[in-house]
Amino acid sequence: MLDLDDDTIVALATPIGSSAISVIRISGKNSISIVENIFISIKPGKKLENQSTHTIHLGYIVSENHDFLDQVLVSIFKYPFSYTGENMIEISCHGSYYIQQQILQLLIRKGIRLARPGEFTFRAFINKKVDLSQAEAIADLIVSENKICHEISLQQIKGTLANTINNLRKKLLDFASLLELELDFSEEDVIFAKRSELFSFLQELKGALKDLIESFSLGNAIKKGISVIIIGEPNVGKSTFFNQVIQEDRSIISHIEGTTRDCVEGEIILNGILFHFLDTAGIRKTKDPIETIGVEKTMKKIEEAQVILYIFDSSNDKKQKIISDIQRIHKKYPLKNIFTIANKSDISYFHDFEYFKSNVPYFFKISAKNHHEVKKVLDALSSLFLNKLKEKKMVVTQYRHYEAFKLSLKELSLAHNVLNQGFSVDLVSIHIKEALRYLGEVTGEITSEDLLKNIFSKFCIGK
Repeated sequence: MLDLDDDTIVALATPIGSSAISVIRISGKNSISIVENIFISIKPGKKLENQSTHTIHLGYIVSENHDFLDQVLVSIFKYPFSYTGENMIEISCHGSYYIQQQILQLLIRKGIRLARPGEFTFRAFINKKVDLSQAEAIADLIVSENKICHEISLQQIKGTLANTINNLRKKLLDFASLLELELDFSEEDVIFAKRSELFSFLQELKGALKDLIESFSLGNAIKKGISVIIIGEPNVGKSTFFNQVIQEDRSIISHIEGTTRDCVEGEIILNGILFHFLDTAGIRKTKDPIETIGVEKTMKKIEEAQVILYIFDSSNDKKQKIISDIQRIHKKYPLKNIFTIANKSDISYFHDFEYFKSNVPYFFKISAKNHHEVKKVLDALSSLFLNKLKEKKMVVTQYRHYEAFKLSLKELSLAHNVLNQGFSVDLVSIHIKEALRYLGEVTGEITSEDLLKNIFSKFCIGK
């Protein structure tokens, strides 16, 4: 795949199957001239080669036997003003599977080959139309299923992440160049890079990388969907709450304890963010072997969740035990968001509202039977993550970027320590060069063949 050649490639850019229209995408030096041979414009004498870039033309695709296959629109994108940076054609035909295949086979007989997965975007990368982080954002945009993922992908396609990295690399390169000069003039004992400025910049750069690294847990969760687990003792209304959330009677509701023995899952989108809700078995000691397995599953799912909803019966007068349980969960999972919910307020008066509000971070008094009251919890949940997003200038969603930033930060920390301890400039320079290399891997300034194969193989064929 990585051997970019002069081949002209073709692929169906729309899903296979019958539809109103289909789009066939062609890219390569000879794309316009090849399509010219099978296209007849409705305006006699019109030649595609003579038309301007970014123009659309109505006509017919004809076979070697001069049979009319379909009336189509042909869009022209000329080098270098196209997605791939090459001559490109997009044929919009009727969406019959038969028509799609007839046109594709005709183009293949004319010498065009089928594109490999991600080959159009790979050519865009090679021709410097996009960097690697933008290419990955394009793949994310195609599969984005909610508003926030869509917005994050668009932001990265615009080059926001790439610009941030390039600015950091430029400053680091400037200092690396000054350090190299010092090595060239080591016998004269000349200092080009002021140590105070280098210390200050390393601190600034480390801070920027830490922000990017910390944003990954948020970005990755939003990309995959926020996992929210509902826990508590048996018969406190967890399943009623869950059913209200997903607006479906999926969990069995009964006054008998231990009804829910396995995790029941449901998804909703709140203010553009996907949330995965899990209703779980009540946490208690039990001799029932099936219920015990359910409790064990609950404990495992807590480890994986980003949010814990701890529900208790508002008639429960053991407030110290409840607070103790919540604090124990906080201590064990300090990075998780924990919502405490006093349920069944419709049948029992809750005396300790202020006490709980001052002792736990997020507290609600509700009746899970009332959707309006449940919605208050959901609004607070979505607002929590929307506010976190607003606090971040940049959100990292790719694990590959996260790892590269971590390695770069490690090298800068080593450079900082080496400089602080008075070691030679050449050792500082080695660590800075390594930091630069890891940053360059994010945008594709520095790549390996295996990395590119791995990234572009995940794309659909028409992209």
